Amino acid sequence: MKEIRELPEAEKILEIPISYEEKGKELGRKEGRVEGVKQVAMEMIKEGASLEFISKVTKLTMEELEKLKKHL
Repeated sequence: MKEIRELPEAEKILEIPISYEEKGKELGRKEGRVEGVKQVAMEMIKEGASLEFISKVTKLTMEELEKLKKHL
């Protein structure tokens, strides 16, 4: 680590793990939101809402909703 800090590019090299960590956090947040939306869509399907309405509200595609419906 000491050798890396002495390199002219040290600042950029040391930022790499931080940037990957931030990208990982963002990806996790996106995946969490998608899963949350899918859970809401599944509940709406159970309650008898039309797939067209669910698609409009959740922004999920009809194909995605059909897959969710099959899993119920």
